[in-house]
Amino acid sequence: MAFTIDQLRRKVLTSIHGRRIGLDIDGFVVGPKGGRVPVTDATSDTTGTNLPNHGIISVVTTTNDTWTLTDPVPGCEVKLGTGSSSTGTHTISFAAATCVSTNGIASSAIAMQGGGAYVGLVGLSTAAWQISSVKDSSGSSTVNFSS
Repeated sequence: MAFTIDQLRRKVLTSIHGRRIGLDIDGFVVGPKGGRVPVTDATSDTTGTNLPNHGIISVVTTTNDTWTLTDPVPGCEVKLGTGSSSTGTHTISFAAATCVSTNGIASSAIAMQGGGAYVGLVGLSTAAWQISSVKDSSGSSTVNFSS
């Protein structure tokens, strides 16, 4: 069922800022066009630094580089992706957390290689990430989880 932003705004039960943003009867935020998240560019110049545990992180380098992903906040999401010009192996280690996949295997690092690789993570606790999505093997890109 399709609906317009105006139709959603008519469902505002509790106003936060007029019709522009509010809560509907089910407690959902309605009215805004969407939320914006920070975008971080991880490059060869930022190798060895901590990456934020939220938002979108673009990892684009032509060399083999390593970064550390800050420990998760429960319920927060981070998306990691390589650009089309990425040719090196990009390793993202987890600070003190692990990453739990759907088969229950815990990992301590992600290695992405080639353009178009993508990983979505959601914080389960302050010590565990859950993999929410993975895109690899689209031609020349790969994503590997290691412990």
